[in-house]
Amino acid sequence: MNFSLQDDACGHADYPEELSILFIGKELFYSNQTLRSVQTEFGVRAERLDSLDDLPVGSEKPGSTERIVVVDQMMLEDLLARPNDYARLAENGCLAFAYRKKSPARILFERWDRVRFGNIGYLPMNVAPDVWRAILRLLMHEELHLPCFLADIMAATPSAPDVPIEKQPATRTRSPEKLLQYAKLTRREKQVLRLVSRGKSNKAIASKLGITEHTVKLHMHNVAGKIGVSNRTEAAHFYFEVAPNEARSAPVG
Repeated sequence: MNFSLQDDACGHADYPEELSILFIGKELFYSNQTLRSVQTEFGVRAERLDSLDDLPVGSEKPGSTERIVVVDQMMLEDLLARPNDYARLAENGCLAFAYRKKSPARILFERWDRVRFGNIGYLPMNVAPDVWRAILRLLMHEELHLPCFLADIMAATPSAPDVPIEKQPATRTRSPEKLLQYAKLTRREKQVLRLVSRGKSNKAIASKLGITEHTVKLHMHNVAGKIGVSNRTEAAHFYFEVAPNEARSAPVG
């Protein structure tokens, strides 16, 4: 079942009209009142689906609309069973996992392939309303929240020196610091970085992503600042280190 309160949305200077938030989960956890408060607070369209199967035909295709997809912890098994479907749904925005207990979040963190399907933000549901709204606001700016108990897992997980780096799980073989730096990049910045790592020019990248060369330069400026590099070669080396499987085998198109 699909619920939308777009007629109640109020304008908000910080967010474009094309931005929307899709909550996937039961009404018990995302009531119409919650959706309405989100729209009033942030001035965006808010919708809810009981499950991904309720998505209208054609809505799963990437478009110009930026979509924040928030998946409830009750959908954990489905999220892990078809991660590509969820990642594609949030391709022009970001994906987040709403949890009330730490164990589902921990399971997802350990089993989610961030190299193949991108990063996921985490949205705690058992926090004060102002904290919850602050984290949701971060998601709207594609700044993904990682709880301390999950960050500690990443920092404490040892690498496997006897296994070739390209065959080791992403969270167990990459520098934790660099993985955290990579997680700070927006989806578009990661797309630009990926193409830069393949030697593409600004003109080629602009044509590929449907943006201007000036915008490409701005994205690369932001990328360089976030990952601490000074040129495209260093950026490419950084990308090969944090996402070697994707960098070597994923198709450009």
